[in-house]
Amino acid sequence: MIRNIIFDIGNVLVNYRPWEYLEERYSPEDADFLLPAVFGSQEWVELDSGTISEEEAVARMVARNPEREAILRAVMGDITTLFTPIESSIAVLKQLKQAGYRILYLSNISHGILEFIRTAYDFLDFCDGGVASAEIRQLKPDAQIYLHLIEQYAVRPVESLFIDDTERNIMAAGELGFRTIHLTDPSGLP
Repeated sequence: MIRNIIFDIGNVLVNYRPWEYLEERYSPEDADFLLPAVFGSQEWVELDSGTISEEEAVARMVARNPEREAILRAVMGDITTLFTPIESSIAVLKQLKQAGYRILYLSNISHGILEFIRTAYDFLDFCDGGVASAEIRQLKPDAQIYLHLIEQYAVRPVESLFIDDTERNIMAAGELGFRTIHLTDPSGLP
């Protein structure tokens, strides 16, 4: 019997579509530069893992591309506008909470973006807790982040459903005994 529903945040509860974000705001040439320079960078991974600050990340990105400093700072200064709620998923989360399930989150997410989401939107208030990668310096699909969630919230994987948009994260959770949903389209959340 399922007692716990565990949600990823990006592309499950909030939109995370960097290419669309860049296409709407920048020229094709700038978007082609920014996608790998920001979202595909080692700094982006380190922000999610909580090992560098946003200021350090920007400084390193700019050091690699000093001629593009203005655009790099602009993107990083406006980055939170990328994360907008997926209303259909949030409605499901609230319904599940009202039905008596324990709701948790487990997400690869930086301190700054998590704080923005907590401040801008109320859906995390419906969660009974959760684990953010930056807070514990562990990233999915590493087993340690799942084990941290299990220990911190006394979660029994066999009683838990994990919903994520990334297949390798789903596979890692499944290996630990979680039931899973690989959510490729948030509007299709059952």
